[in-house]
Amino acid sequence: MTSLTGSTMEVSRGNVYIYEFPGYEQFAMDIDLLIETNHNCHFNLISRLPARRLLDKIDISSMETYWLANAKGTHVIQPLLKDITAMIYQKQKNQFNFFIIDGLEQVYEECDDVDALLTEITHLVDGIKSLNASAMFCIDSLAFEQKFIVKLNYLTQRMDIKQDQEFESTDLQIEDVEEHVEQHIEFELGIDGGPRMAYLSRLPEIGFTREILVKRILQWRRMGIDVSGIEPALSYNEDKAYLLYRTIEEKVRRATELERFIHENQDLLDVTQVAIDMFRIRQLTGLDELEQRYYSLPS
Repeated sequence: MTSLTGSTMEVSRGNVYIYEFPGYEQFAMDIDLLIETNHNCHFNLISRLPARRLLDKIDISSMETYWLANAKGTHVIQPLLKDITAMIYQKQKNQFNFFIIDGLEQVYEECDDVDALLTEITHLVDGIKSLNASAMFCIDSLAFEQKFIVKLNYLTQRMDIKQDQEFESTDLQIEDVEEHVEQHIEFELGIDGGPRMAYLSRLPEIGFTREILVKRILQWRRMGIDVSGIEPALSYNEDKAYLLYRTIEEKVRRATELERFIHENQDLLDVTQVAIDMFRIRQLTGLDELEQRYYSLPS
């Protein structure tokens, strides 16, 4: 029996955490677990998405939300670390505030001096220690230069949030875990009548096994995605299998983003064309063409 287990962490005052962002589907579940575990915290979410879009992805009833954007309005913060820091310092000090910062990539992309940004982060980490607060940067490590991530890891603690799970592993075949996966995944229907495509957490290379790959293939299948391109990896060694997995994972991520875009803009689109394109999306084909078509639509 191979057992993969984990638990949520309790948030400690004065700490700054780093959390590897897996996509909004998993992120929403992880935030729910954090809220359940930390009843004494007042949660504040600084997100790249405005509140109206967050509502489709996350239960925001238990937190204050702020939009990280080059815009004006209430609860809008410019994508500058100094503005994020200012908001943190302005919050009430008589409650334990936990700040979830989704959008460091945007701050990083718009900054002129990465070293200066790291200095600002260092000051923020030091400042959090003096406040009745804690914070968590939600990031995609691949979006940053390696030296930046090394420094960020040095300044922060890693937040790992995992739900308990276990499954049998012998000479595992896809069919061996099909029933297990079916019991734990439910999807709403998409615009084409198939299951909605969900963002799944990225599988790290450390700990990557054939058993984990089989489970991911089943998850993708349940979403109606044709991932036959990954199945040869089941006979590869783990290093080669992981390289192929990452290639397919990136295609699935792009396909999921396209499906979400089409779903959000369906009233503006031709029904027949959408049906054709959704078939291509689930087949993971023609993604370059489809991205150019849909993402260039007038807003």
